[in-house]
Amino acid sequence: MSNLPEFKLTEAQINFFNLFGYLVLPGLFNAGEMQKITQEYERSFQEGAKDIIEWTHQAHHGYKRKVLPQFIDRSAYLSALIDDNRIHNIFSGLLGDDFDYRGSDANIFENSTVWHSDTYGALFKYLNVKLAFYLETIDEKTGCFRVIPGSHQFGDQFANQLQKMLGESDSLKEPLGLADIDVPCQILPTKPGDLLVFDFRLKHATCFEGAVKERRSFTICGSQRIGDKDLPKLREEMKMAAKFGYRHYYGKQMMATANPERMLHLEQCMAQDDVFLEL
Repeated sequence: MSNLPEFKLTEAQINFFNLFGYLVLPGLFNAGEMQKITQEYERSFQEGAKDIIEWTHQAHHGYKRKVLPQFIDRSAYLSALIDDNRIHNIFSGLLGDDFDYRGSDANIFENSTVWHSDTYGALFKYLNVKLAFYLETIDEKTGCFRVIPGSHQFGDQFANQLQKMLGESDSLKEPLGLADIDVPCQILPTKPGDLLVFDFRLKHATCFEGAVKERRSFTICGSQRIGDKDLPKLREEMKMAAKFGYRHYYGKQMMATANPERMLHLEQCMAQDDVFLEL
């Protein structure tokens, strides 16, 4: 997809990610690329209308948002993001050259989210990384991404105490008297072309006051390659995808257009695809 020089994370960026749990990569994709990505986004939502999930969850204050699973897998152009040296080398730099591609979803939403980690569908014995694209310019007044640096360090005293205080309500209102928007954090405004990279475990939220226009986003997920002894656990996680209508772990375009290099990142989950026959 990209004709730009080879992109790789620097040692400083990798160290920053490991310590704080996130990275912001401004202007990683240019305006022309974002125009094409946005066109494919809209086309995929139109053609995949029957697969859109009106999802309600506590993390989103009980508001509905539109979720399209297996998102980039629906488009040959978007599937090729996995091959793009920028995306590929972010994953390989953080997860290793044999990383697993673990799926993608797109979202259309207007609501804020509470402070939470993305723990769904991941084995936390392994590092799981999410890349997030936003298709609108957003800032602290319109619901941009907020993170609590270092909160991904599960087992660390601070991360454990934060999780305990958040409790089942995902709120610090009772223990600290803090509304979500007042929690000390790093505020990350973005514009189209910027890329957010974060550890699944990182506490994050989108907070705003007042009316906010519709926001469009999509994510691409990767994990370290799963060890053979943990493949039964991977299969159980894959079964959860059936709740979202999956009948194969990857979409048709993702598999049909895969070159040998991409197949390295698909093969482990594809080898477990028979799990859907068990349901």
